Parts: sequence; structure tokens; C-alpha cells
Amino acid sequence: MTINLDQLLERKQATEDQIVTYLVAHFYEPIRHLALSILHDALAADDVAQETLLKAANRIHQYQPHSNLKAWVYRIGINEARAHLRRQKARQRLQGWFKRESERDMAVPSPETLAIQNEQDQKLWQAVNQLPDKHRLPILLRYSHNLSTPEIAEVLALPPGTVRSRLHYAHQQLHHLLTNDR
Repeated sequence: MTINLDQLLERKQATEDQIVTYLVAHFYEPIRHLALSILHDALAADDVAQETLLKAANRIHQYQPHSNLKAWVYRIGINEARAHLRRQKARQRLQGWFKRESERDMAVPSPETLAIQNEQDQKLWQAVNQLPDKHRLPILLRYSHNLSTPEIAEVLALPPGTVRSRLHYAHQQLHHLLTNDR
């Protein structure tokens, strides 16, 4: 006997076991295949499929019975795969940063070079700290944390165009502050 999940959900008679069993039986392999096509990594695809089905089961109350369950689960799956890619890219950026820092630590600059660099860094940070928060934060996220414009937009909950505008304005202000300092 096959269960009709929509009817059970509509009547609020679906048990947790029925929901999980239905989701796994109908969506594990398709979501795994979708994730594999996005991530090109079988282990990551398994993780994404499992996480997708867990989220779908935990958020089943958000699903509207008799709408499109498949589309709803697929949307969760795509979001999970994208989140996995973002985490993977962040991990790679962090590893790259650690590698650059360790390489930089290995190269021993002269005391004069260090003094000049420290003075320049200090002037730059003083100028950055003079910016208002709405312009300073995008600069910090871009140059201290190597975030892209879309990532900064997501972090600050702003449209990407606004982030680009604020970065542009911040660059102009920094140029003005640093050239007038000379």
C-alpha cells in the first residue's frame, strides 16, 4: 500500500516515520544525483542528499499540501548543494590564506622594509578606520576577508549594486585621505 503524503499532511495524520520513509524512498537517489551533478563529488553528494532530506522532514510544516512536493524538495537540495559549494570555497580561501601567510613568514624582509611597510599599513588602517561603518565594512570584508561582491552583499543583506557603490565610494574616500596625508 502506497501512502499519499499530501493527504496525510493535509489531515495532519502523517507520522515522522511516514514522512522520513516517504522522502527517502522517493527523493534520496534523485537528490543525490542532482547534488553529484553540481558538486562532482560522490561523498559530498551523499552528505547533501542526507542533509536535504533531514531539512525537508524537519520543515515539512512549511510545505503546502497538494502543491509540488518534488519542486519543494529539489529547491532544498539545490540550496544545500550551493551552501556546500560556498563552504568549500571559503575553506579553500582560508587554506590559501594560511599558505600565503606561512610563505610570507618564511621570507625574512630587512628591518628597513618592515619599518616602511608597518608605517604604510598603519596609515592605511587609520584611513580605513575614519570611514563610516557603511563604507568601512565592505572594505574590511573585501580586503581583510577576501569576500566577493555577492558574498559581501549576502553578509550585509544588501543588493550587490549597493555593495559595489559603497566600495567605490570607500576607495575614493581612502584615496582622498591618503593623498591629503602626504
